[in-house]
Amino acid sequence: MTDARNTSLAFVCVVAWLVAAASAEVLGIWSAIGGAAVLLGLAVLRFGQPSPGARLKPSVRLVLLGAALGGLMAVATHLAHPLVVRALPFVAQETERLYAAFRAPSLVVAAVGLVPVVAGEELVWRGLVQTALVRRFGAWRGVLLGALVYGLALLPLGLPLLAVVAFFCGLAWGALCALTGSLVPTLVAHLLWDVLVLLWLPLDTP
Repeated sequence: MTDARNTSLAFVCVVAWLVAAASAEVLGIWSAIGGAAVLLGLAVLRFGQPSPGARLKPSVRLVLLGAALGGLMAVATHLAHPLVVRALPFVAQETERLYAAFRAPSLVVAAVGLVPVVAGEELVWRGLVQTALVRRFGAWRGVLLGALVYGLALLPLGLPLLAVVAFFCGLAWGALCALTGSLVPTLVAHLLWDVLVLLWLPLDTP
């Protein structure tokens, strides 16, 4: 009964995420996706069984693991981006479009909203959707499918580069979640990557 309930909740979250992404052109990416992340994350905490909140218990080891992965991912992103742009020049324009969408509100709003939005994303995608897929298909197929759905759910935004990045990031965060059984390192890694790539050292800065 618990698995059926979580599967139903995961389906509802994915559909709601798609609707939110489709409304971003009108509402803006932070209001649409950010609002959906926070509200759906709260729903997962309330209705998920057992509550994913139990997987948010921090420890020094888990925080350090997350920080290490987030830092490595940020370095890899900054090293890979110019190589990808050289091979696929259109990626430079897509990068500019992506940052323009994220900068629509002030950086202060983005910085303040980042923590609850990232927490909501992790609760929904790694805490609920990936967990449901892992139980049904096994650990690594579940991680792969979870990352694929995570990326595809962002396609209605009209920012294909974001969907591709989300897939690869989802693979890394999902694998870490599967290995540790905790959402703490994925939350830390996700937050640190966002800070280093989206806010502090953006890829579109010469």
